[in-house]
Amino acid sequence: MFDERSEVLVLGTMPSPASREAAFFYGHPRNRFWPVLAALFDEPVPEDNAERTDLLLRHHIALWDVLASCDIRGASDASISNEQPNDLMRVIGAAPIRHVFCTGATSARLYRKLCEATCGMPAEQLPSTSPANAAWSLPRLIEAYRPLAQTVTVFNPPALNVPDVVALEQAIAAAGTSLATLMRRAGRFLAYEAKKLLGDASGPVVILCGSGNNGGDGWVAGEYLDRWGVPARIVSLLAPEDLVAEPARTEALRASAALSDRSSVVIAPRLEELEALLAESPLAIDALLGTGFAHSEVRAPLDGWIRALNAARSCETTVVAADVPSGMSAQTGAVAADAVRADLTVTMIAPKPGLVAPQSAPFCGHVKVAPLAYIEPLL
Repeated sequence: MFDERSEVLVLGTMPSPASREAAFFYGHPRNRFWPVLAALFDEPVPEDNAERTDLLLRHHIALWDVLASCDIRGASDASISNEQPNDLMRVIGAAPIRHVFCTGATSARLYRKLCEATCGMPAEQLPSTSPANAAWSLPRLIEAYRPLAQTVTVFNPPALNVPDVVALEQAIAAAGTSLATLMRRAGRFLAYEAKKLLGDASGPVVILCGSGNNGGDGWVAGEYLDRWGVPARIVSLLAPEDLVAEPARTEALRASAALSDRSSVVIAPRLEELEALLAESPLAIDALLGTGFAHSEVRAPLDGWIRALNAARSCETTVVAADVPSGMSAQTGAVAADAVRADLTVTMIAPKPGLVAPQSAPFCGHVKVAPLAYIEPLL
């Protein structure tokens, strides 16, 4: 797995039976490789092979194995014999690889024996992430792998005008990652950031969902928070079946069906009911109005919802905005009479001009980009 932007080459020994069954590297469900990489780059653990591919390419990591073939019993490295190396120059000759890492002692030993002279660069040995390497805890593995993250070049996407972001989403979809998949990733990233901010705080997370696709991100975030053991109160003007925008409607139906008893859906609450929900919540997510908002006023009843959310924040409820604080223009940074004041804005794919405008800071708080797809080749 590599492309012309890959900068480091990470090598295992040989795919295990579980990896061969999963048709991808480090496929054993208890292998810590993917949780380690996700932690290094501060993002959710990828859930499928497409997301694992995306993580690698976004961070300029090439991934392969030292061996093309060998005799082996199960996944036992100690049983390896008749080893034949991969032609690693296929990668090194096509990408600007400047560092090689080997995951585990066997991989490093075989690289030195079979590949180093041809490749012309030494390899740094990292500990195995296999569940068999029980002496290494996940936090210890993360620290051991930190040199890998420090070796690659960080890609910071430029601020893109809102129409350009829409065009980029369409290009991503045309390349094989659907808008529904992007929404799933966006919602999971929201939930990931919310859970980090929650820390040890107790109480449900209130998620205010609009009727468009920004609201869809909120529904997905609620589904993931509930899955991770955090109670969610998903507040929406419309029931999932009454939504029109897609893929928001589909994801709302999916989320509402997946929620456990710890979470609930609240449809069109009275303002007093919403205020009561927010009063018992340590954190709330604003997923009301997305990047398409460009007005001087927010229509009722969402204007009241925004005022209630801001009042809760003044009483120490942490507020996370999805993509852009509701009531703010993502293009210009202009704010309506009622606009959400967030502690953190998780904006999707790339920054928008309004989020970096000088006047936007009191409304956006800290801005973090959720890298939902590998976009460098598309820019």
